[in-house]
Amino acid sequence: MLATMTEPILDDTEPEYNNLDYLKELLGDDIDAVNDIVTEIKVQWKEDRQRLEQAFSKGEITEARRLLHRIKSTFSPLGAGHVLYRVVANDGEAFLKKRGILSDDQDYWHTFLNSVDGMVQDLPNAADDTPASS
Repeated sequence: MLATMTEPILDDTEPEYNNLDYLKELLGDDIDAVNDIVTEIKVQWKEDRQRLEQAFSKGEITEARRLLHRIKSTFSPLGAGHVLYRVVANDGEAFLKKRGILSDDQDYWHTFLNSVDGMVQDLPNAADDTPASS
């Protein structure tokens, strides 16, 4: 038993990435399906961004938490290591949980929304996996 207690703990965290490899692998490199999902992610983000912005401006913390969780789910097809998923989980959900309030954080959330917005717009086209131009 002592031997197992002294073995190093493996770091099984997924490295951060900003590509569509996870989604391509998930869909068997079906480029049309990948592009459809990326398009849907972009459409859903526009809708969720507006709702999240409203929740932040009205101080509706419960709605903000709900939306951040849903947005994280929207980005989940990209993989848990994708920068978008991690930003929402770490800079969105975790920040809100730590702070527990929305007041006095308007600048933070404005920067957060703009950052995510830029990353969503830059999601690559599956055919070449380079950032798409908007």
